[in-house]
Amino acid sequence: MNLPTIIILIGLLFNTLASLVMLYPYISIKRNVDDDFILNMDKETGDYTQKKHIKGRKLGMAGFFLFAIGFILQIIGVIISI
Repeated sequence: MNLPTIIILIGLLFNTLASLVMLYPYISIKRNVDDDFILNMDKETGDYTQKKHIKGRKLGMAGFFLFAIGFILQIIGVIISI
């Protein structure tokens, strides 16, 4: 196997991990009562943040970065092979 192929395969691995990270909240059927806990609230506007919102944001950001790294590695692998 040559270097571009290995880089592309690593990129695909990152994309697979990213899809699993993004899918994780939908796989688990158990819900935690603590996730509905309101961490902070603006009484004037009624906006609030729950623990589950922060969890979802962290998982979303992790998935995004894994997808980005995976696609960048695939692009680098293709460019090297040309």
